[in-house]
Amino acid sequence: MKYQSNKKEVLKALSDAEKNALELVGAFIEGEAVLRCPVDTGNLRSSITHRVNTDERSVTIGTPVEYAPAVELGTSKQRPQPYLRPAAEDNVRQIESLVKEALKL
Repeated sequence: MKYQSNKKEVLKALSDAEKNALELVGAFIEGEAVLRCPVDTGNLRSSITHRVNTDERSVTIGTPVEYAPAVELGTSKQRPQPYLRPAAEDNVRQIESLVKEALKL
């Protein structure tokens, strides 16, 4: 009997599945944030993106627009209009389902 290790292939498959799960979650939350984003000129809405960081096993959803925090959190002169946090917090079950499906090997 000869032993053959499939460790490299298994680890690659897990890594690929993890990257896919992160990408799916990022795209999903980005889409939800775009739908929830208040619109004046459309600049903020069109700037929402996501970035997968495989080293940290994370995904970042956000925007480089400087007034984005004022819209999300509000100011002393403007009421909050959250769109990023609710995009994730209101969809926990859907996000969990995406991850579970992506990690099926």
